[in-house]
Amino acid sequence: MNDGKEINITNNRKLNINSNDIIQINSKQFKIIKHPKLFNDNTACLDIKIKDKDYLFETKDSIKINFKGDLNINANGLDGDNGINQKHRNSPLIFRDGSNGENGTNGEDGEDGGNYLSKIWSEEGFTHIYIENKKNKEVWRYKTLNDSKITFNLEGGNGGNGGNGGNGGNGRDGIINNGKYKRPGNGGDGGNGGNGGNGGNGGSIEVTIHTNNSIIEPNLLFLTNGGKAGDYGKAGIPGNPGTPIVGQTEGRVGRRGFIGRSGKKGLNGDVKPVQFKRFDVNQFK
Repeated sequence: MNDGKEINITNNRKLNINSNDIIQINSKQFKIIKHPKLFNDNTACLDIKIKDKDYLFETKDSIKINFKGDLNINANGLDGDNGINQKHRNSPLIFRDGSNGENGTNGEDGEDGGNYLSKIWSEEGFTHIYIENKKNKEVWRYKTLNDSKITFNLEGGNGGNGGNGGNGGNGRDGIINNGKYKRPGNGGDGGNGGNGGNGGNGGSIEVTIHTNNSIIEPNLLFLTNGGKAGDYGKAGIPGNPGTPIVGQTEGRVGRRGFIGRSGKKGLNGDVKPVQFKRFDVNQFK
């Protein structure tokens, strides 16, 4: 990049950001997805690449979190990957019959949302949220302004869609070559569609709010829906037979593949009744 030259990077084809703390929604909007371990961790780190023609600029930077926005705690299961759509077969170069289409692969299951416990209290004008995964004991610590909305996303991941089966190849035409007849080829069979993945189950959470911050309860939102089922993969179309010459028997059309099966929706999770009680906040710092 030429020194001192100013370029417009609102076009996201020039700007690339890689980070475990934020994701890019579009060319002008970003979303913080960080899971902080400490209450005083208020930075999101990122790697920046800006490409302009043949020049590449790379740097590391960070964004300071000001705690002014509403808080989303993402503890949802990841979506399952989609199955692979198979390529369609062409007419064979050597053999007479069209090749069979390959079967689409299955979509993966969505992950389950986790099971968590959370402690919430107010301190120095901020709502503090301690959240612990019951299974692996991983702990996250958040803080936000006392009037902020707080969403706990514990939804199950969506199942991946099944891949489409490939179309069968067409058979070769009948020919006569040096007095030898070569029959018309049969069409190849279409591949089967892959099965859709199952949606992950929604998670569960137990929340205890300290009596010094009981007014925060209406600002809490819990999302515990099970993940959506993955769609089935489509069946591959059969290949056509080759055209016979006079006196030859026509080849057969290939068989159509079978569609895959749709996955199952994940089960909804649950939210235990919110409790209000005093506790020693120092245990959770």
